[in-house]
Amino acid sequence: MIGFETIGNATLTLFDDEPIMTTDPWVFGNPYFGSWGHKYHIPNEQLNNIKKCKFIWLSHGHPDHIDPDSFSLFKGKTILLADHFNKRILNDLSKEYHCIELKSNSWFEISKNIRIKSFSDWNQDSSLLVEVLKKDIILNLNDGQALGWSSEIKNIIKNYQNRFLLRLISWGDADMINFYDHHDKFILPLAAEKKPCGETYSYNLKKWGCNFVLPFSSMHKYVRNDSLKMNKFITPLELHYEKFSNRYGEMLPAFIKWNTLNNDYEKINPEENLDEIKTSDFYGDNWSDQLEEEDKIILKDYFSKFYHLKQKFGFINFVIGKKEFNIKLSDNKAGIQFKTPRNSLIYAINNKIFDDLLIGNFMKTKLINVPSLYPDFTPYVAKYGDNANVYSKKELDKYFDYYKLKSSNFWIDFLKIKSEAFIRAKLGRYKSIYYLARSIRRSLPL
Repeated sequence: MIGFETIGNATLTLFDDEPIMTTDPWVFGNPYFGSWGHKYHIPNEQLNNIKKCKFIWLSHGHPDHIDPDSFSLFKGKTILLADHFNKRILNDLSKEYHCIELKSNSWFEISKNIRIKSFSDWNQDSSLLVEVLKKDIILNLNDGQALGWSSEIKNIIKNYQNRFLLRLISWGDADMINFYDHHDKFILPLAAEKKPCGETYSYNLKKWGCNFVLPFSSMHKYVRNDSLKMNKFITPLELHYEKFSNRYGEMLPAFIKWNTLNNDYEKINPEENLDEIKTSDFYGDNWSDQLEEEDKIILKDYFSKFYHLKQKFGFINFVIGKKEFNIKLSDNKAGIQFKTPRNSLIYAINNKIFDDLLIGNFMKTKLINVPSLYPDFTPYVAKYGDNANVYSKKELDKYFDYYKLKSSNFWIDFLKIKSEAFIRAKLGRYKSIYYLARSIRRSLPL
């Protein structure tokens, strides 16, 4: 067989008579401190295909894409990574595994009939183009948006017969949504709107110039007792197709085996997982544990490093075991309060994976005189800081200069994403206006 199959959460496995490369193989673990589990079981045939692959391409640092419990699969493989600023993932994994850094927008042959192009962006994501037999092209956006590369990618895609789009589209739970206002009232996320996903799939076919799309990078559920309530915001698989229009192409099943030679596919039917619910204690998180004096020093040192936080926030407050610990950043009235167990908090800080706490959605986040964690907290802490070791103004300038020089249309996408981040921060008050504007934009020619 020459072609590909999709399985798991964001796993694409490529075949050239035999399995050659697989992407983001989250197979065994429960990421985000046990909060996430697989929605669907990975069948033995697909699991064995993943194990046989020579290459493993990893898109970004989230543990549903680089799963530590699945690292046993990497032994003897070649890991392919995008060329990111400061190379944190490359440097970390190179200590134990054979890794190759892929230059953005350059073809890399993985077999006689398959070659790939990787694209890194300033959000610490990377996207992938896969060419099969010079006939099929697959755009794997996983959780990202190919920031700075959209025009270049579209110009490549248009030359192929079958153009597949793989990207995260859902109601919107795969981010921090466990927010509270200053009155401790839960803030309903955008995912509560349950807007039809099919419309977004249709728009993205038009946007990227593809003629096939399938659900991808969204096959999880919450399995930890203190995050279970977030399951009501997860998009059921059948509702991914709601109000899809085939005007621009076809929407395929989520799990398929595509044969490029025959130009057709077989559907894979994995069983739904019935995971046992685990308590926070199982993962070492006791909500009554208190911060130790050493912990307070660690927290203060960590957050005091961020130049941008001091410009936008007055304080970061923690409620750990019913006791508060406050870190003053400036005289600004805006601040954030995090209520979370001590163990996972200190582990996240020590290992620079604060985003894992946010996306796990058991941590409660109170917004005080600030509408959102975007655009001024999450990117600067979780993306530029933790992933790229960038903290000062000088380091931030160098960071963005790096991506400006490598991306073909950096400024177009940068201004667009900044505008969207601003709108996103105001959505609590202007949701109806946002959805109207989005509907109008999607109806216009690109």
